[in-house]
Amino acid sequence: MTYYIDCLEGECWWGGAVAQGIEMPVSSTDSFELNGTINRSDNQYNALFVSSRGRYIYAENGCIIRFEGNGQITLSEAKGEVDISEGHGTLKGAYRAAAARHFYKGKTVPEAMILTPQYCTWVEMLRNVGEKKVEEYAAGILESGMPAGILILDDGWMRTYGDWRFDENKFTDPQGMIARLHALGFKVVLWVCPFADPSMPDFAALAESGAFVRDRTGAVAMRRWWNGTSALFDMSSPAAAERLRRNFDALLAMGVDGFKFDAGDPCYYDSDDETFGKVTPNEQSKLWAEFAARYEYAELRACVGMAGYPIAQRLADKDSSWTGRKGILSLIPNMLQAGLAGYQYCCPDMVGGGQEADFGSGKSHDDELMARSCQCAALMPMMQFSYAIWRRSAPFVQKVVKDCVGLRARYGDYLRGLLGEASRTGDPLMRHMEYEFPGQGMEHVGDQFMLGSRLLVAPVLYKGMTERDVVLPRGCNWKYMPTGQVYGGGTTVRASAPPDVLPYFERV
Repeated sequence: MTYYIDCLEGECWWGGAVAQGIEMPVSSTDSFELNGTINRSDNQYNALFVSSRGRYIYAENGCIIRFEGNGQITLSEAKGEVDISEGHGTLKGAYRAAAARHFYKGKTVPEAMILTPQYCTWVEMLRNVGEKKVEEYAAGILESGMPAGILILDDGWMRTYGDWRFDENKFTDPQGMIARLHALGFKVVLWVCPFADPSMPDFAALAESGAFVRDRTGAVAMRRWWNGTSALFDMSSPAAAERLRRNFDALLAMGVDGFKFDAGDPCYYDSDDETFGKVTPNEQSKLWAEFAARYEYAELRACVGMAGYPIAQRLADKDSSWTGRKGILSLIPNMLQAGLAGYQYCCPDMVGGGQEADFGSGKSHDDELMARSCQCAALMPMMQFSYAIWRRSAPFVQKVVKDCVGLRARYGDYLRGLLGEASRTGDPLMRHMEYEFPGQGMEHVGDQFMLGSRLLVAPVLYKGMTERDVVLPRGCNWKYMPTGQVYGGGTTVRASAPPDVLPYFERV
């Protein structure tokens, strides 16, 4: 069935694929198409579209949506329930109405994931993670004056993909290591994925049990991904779920706190795959995410239809760059899109970027970019480090890092309150200006954001810039926190922003 929706005058829309936040909003005169029947973006997707005029469109398991450029929206090939609703007044009204009907609500992510920094071994170690390196990394964090937080052991800690046991050649005493990291104040999270390498000792038995996706010929499907070619666990299969549960629960028994659930992208599955539950690629992705949701500490980069679930979501790996669709300019719009798609608990990837190609031997790094990236993340819902900028960067950057972490700590009670609010209303922690201040022409203000309803954050996003324009909504006064100066609302001000200053305002 095809649905036709007429745009209203001046109406703007957000939603769908988180990775396309940089293209939002879409207006009645824009031409735009998103095929979410199989989510082929590298990030989260939810077929929820919300408008500045208080309307929303929701398709339970994906759809094709087209903004025709002539004031009409076409919705086709919708999977599952379709809900088209209006009369909710504003962007916030539409979002809250959709959340009340279609989001999970209740438990939130653990406070520690929001209130403390996250540290990932990826950039410092890539796949060469090991017991001694991990403990040295953790000790170096504390010796530099940084606080303990969530420590993520990325790819390479395990024997092989699908055999989720510590590699004894790299970890001689993993349980002792975990206990020592706990004693230092860290939570320990391990990277995992739904791929399985044929070198696993029980690969044949698992294949026989129906644990893997099979292609249309009935053979175990071997799919190319960024680490080679592997089989895929069929998340609709009881045999797959039981095997993964057994592996992960054994790790929890050793003291591991949770898991970074990578991959699970629908693009690795085919529509004609043979699966136990006869599920679609989008449904495989959702099942991987639902499996992740059973763990208290869980992070996802790709999922479908998991709005409101208490899982830390992460933007796809970002470039260490001032430009491009995956550089620093993508952070705010994609984070705003994540919130408006129902992924309230989102992390803007690693400070300074997390692309493997940007790091390694002989690579130099832009200290100014590192500082501004850190400031950009400082008052976002989560803050994750990997590159050890607290010791590898210029002294002024090291100070910026500690200042940003300290700033976040000062607003700990406020962040805690926003978590509670999200559990009741589904509200994003990080909000578009239009969300909080409708009817003030904020639809296209995409380089600043609100943290809750009180803090207006306007990071510097361009190299060499030492001041920037900030749009202050009317109806209240705004205190520029770096200097204490108070401004009236309803104006645009030029805020001073030398390299060690994050421009942000508090509503007064």
